[in-house]
Amino acid sequence: MKAITIKFSLAVLLHHCTNIKRVIPILLVMLLLSGTSNLLAQDANGLLSEIKTKLQKVNDYVGEGNLVTDVSFINIPDSKVKVYFRQPDQFRIIKADGISIFPKGGMSVSLNTLLSGKDFVAVPGGYTTYNKKKMAVVKLLPVAENSDVVLTTLVVDESTALVHKTTTTTKDNGTYETFLEYGKYLSWGLPDKVLFVFNTNAYKLPKAVTMEYEGSKKAAAKKPAGDGKGRVSVTYDRYLINKGLPKGIF
Repeated sequence: MKAITIKFSLAVLLHHCTNIKRVIPILLVMLLLSGTSNLLAQDANGLLSEIKTKLQKVNDYVGEGNLVTDVSFINIPDSKVKVYFRQPDQFRIIKADGISIFPKGGMSVSLNTLLSGKDFVAVPGGYTTYNKKKMAVVKLLPVAENSDVVLTTLVVDESTALVHKTTTTTKDNGTYETFLEYGKYLSWGLPDKVLFVFNTNAYKLPKAVTMEYEGSKKAAAKKPAGDGKGRVSVTYDRYLINKGLPKGIF
C-alpha cells in the first residue's frame, strides 16, 4: 500500500512539476518519512519485548507491604498486606487478618497482570517528559476483539525498560492509571510503590467485594468523594521472588 501511494504521489509531482530538480528532493523526503515510520514501529515492538522479557524473569512473588485506600465505596483501613503473583496473570492481595482484597475480576495494581501473556499491537506514541525525564510513549492495541481493554498507553524509560505510568481505557470500567516508583527491585522490574487511580463513577465493583466490606465492623469511615477518583496504593517493604507459592492461594 505504501509503495502504491509513493508511485501515485510521484506521478502527480511529475505531472505538475516540469523541473525534475524540484521533484527529487521532495521524493527523498517522502522515502525518508516512510522509512522512519517503519523504524518507529520496530522500536515500539522492541521496547515492549524488552519490558516483557524483564517481567518474565519473575515466575512468582510474594510482596509484603502497606495498602492505603481512598475509595468512597470500599471502606478498608490502612493495613499490612501480602501480594501474591504467579505468571502469567494470577494476582491476589490478602490483608493481615486474612481478608482477600480485589479478587479476580476486580481492580489490579500489578503491571504483570496488565502485560503478561497478552497479545498487543504496539504503536509508537513519541516522547513525553515525566518526572523531569524524557520517556518514550507506547500505545498498545489488543488483538482480541472481545478484550475489555480498548487502549493502554505506557510511559517507559528506554534506558531501563521500566514502565513508570500506564493509562488503560476499558469497555466496562472506564479509564484508570497506575503510577510506579522503583528502587531496590528495579532489576526485576518490580516497583517499590504502585498507585492506582480510577474514576469511581465509571468503575463497576464486583458484587463479592461490595458484600464483603459493607458489613465490615473494622471498616474505616467513608471519605468524601473529592475529585470523584478512587486511589489505591501499595508500598512494598520486600519481595520474595521465585520461591514458589502455597497451593490454593488463588
